[in-house]
Amino acid sequence: MIDASKIKIDIHTVSLGCPKNRIDTEAMMGQLAQKGYRFTNDINSAGTVIVNTCGFLQEAVEEGLAEISALAMKKENLGFRLVVTGCLVQRMGRSLKKEIPEIDALVGVHGYINILAALEGGQKNSIPAKACNYPAKFYQNRLVSTGPGWAYLRIADGCDNRCSYCLIPSLRGKFRSRPIPEIIREAKILVGRGVREINLIAQDTTAYGSDIYGRRSLPRLLKALARIEGLEWIRILYTHPAHIDDDLVDAVAREKKIVKYLDIPLQHVSDRLLAKMGRKVTKQKMVELLHKLRIKIPGIILRTTFIVGFPGETADDFSELHDFAGEMKLDRVGVFAYSHEPGTRSAKMTGQVSEKIKSQRLDSLMRRQQKVSSAKNRARVGRTVLVICEGRAMKGDRNIPFKSGYQYFGRSYGEAPEIDGKIYIRSSRPLVPGRIYQAALEKAWAYDLGGVIVK
Repeated sequence: MIDASKIKIDIHTVSLGCPKNRIDTEAMMGQLAQKGYRFTNDINSAGTVIVNTCGFLQEAVEEGLAEISALAMKKENLGFRLVVTGCLVQRMGRSLKKEIPEIDALVGVHGYINILAALEGGQKNSIPAKACNYPAKFYQNRLVSTGPGWAYLRIADGCDNRCSYCLIPSLRGKFRSRPIPEIIREAKILVGRGVREINLIAQDTTAYGSDIYGRRSLPRLLKALARIEGLEWIRILYTHPAHIDDDLVDAVAREKKIVKYLDIPLQHVSDRLLAKMGRKVTKQKMVELLHKLRIKIPGIILRTTFIVGFPGETADDFSELHDFAGEMKLDRVGVFAYSHEPGTRSAKMTGQVSEKIKSQRLDSLMRRQQKVSSAKNRARVGRTVLVICEGRAMKGDRNIPFKSGYQYFGRSYGEAPEIDGKIYIRSSRPLVPGRIYQAALEKAWAYDLGGVIVK
């Protein structure tokens, strides 16, 4: 075993993939900080580099392998210890080290509790197959790397939906909710550190509680979170359209702290493809849900994702999806080309769509959505909204015209962190990142807005 006292105590971390991965990285950092380790953005001074990887899609696999390979080359000169963690490790296992022998230790998603041993050399590999429920302190002691003023909060891990295109159940295991008292305790810790906005995440947030309370219990959790003093915004991400019930709709409509924003991955609208995907919902049910949300929650912002090029998707299927996007006019839309992932049911399906057609369909759908987004943003000009300031605007950010004097950027209730656009802000006085201000919206672009602080 390596003598821990002789290891440089500065650690450089790289977190790839989704917010759920980010929380795992933060939790591992918290464990190591408790043991006296420090963290650095300068890889040249690091004694250890930890790469937390994503392995959900082939694109993420390639990104992870490229990042690890680049670090392996730097390791020759800098001499740091290279520890690789996360979904890519869970997916590839020990073959990852055979492909990149410079890796010193591997830690899968169910082995994060062993990160200290992996870092200090006491354990070269920790890739347990059985899903792990981490103790409360694993998340409560995490070092938040987002913000200022906002953070992610994981309420569950794993998934039982088993969509035909998805590897998550095989990587993350069965759906496992965290108890409400444990989540509330973590939320209070975050608020005590200055967090004002909490973004709830899981593979399926709407399934929360179904395993430990015998029924879906997200409304019950939301009610408890809303009682936390100092917490101002609660945002719900990663909902499933088949699991949004009247209790949840009523909770979002009624509770002032829950921002009027829902992330609902629809994936497609062709009933034939939805059945092949295993989504357990029909186009008619989704249309009814969207209309209900807009009626019961005026001003709600709706975000979704679509998959184009799923096996068997015909020109008519895509045309139906394209028309739906134009008719329903959802506020935020992400489009992904179907990824052929070995080990999924869809990988064995006939009618695989060519990469060229996938690309064409993706571009066409995004062009349609850009028109919708531009119109939606123009309609918001003139309104006054609350904006959480995220920091100083940097020259060159997304071609924003700085001659107009936009000094800061932030988000309103209508923009989720890291995936939606920004609101660029003018102010006659200095703003404090992490605080919430009133801003009058005065300018619209395709995905971003411009505003000025008002008293």
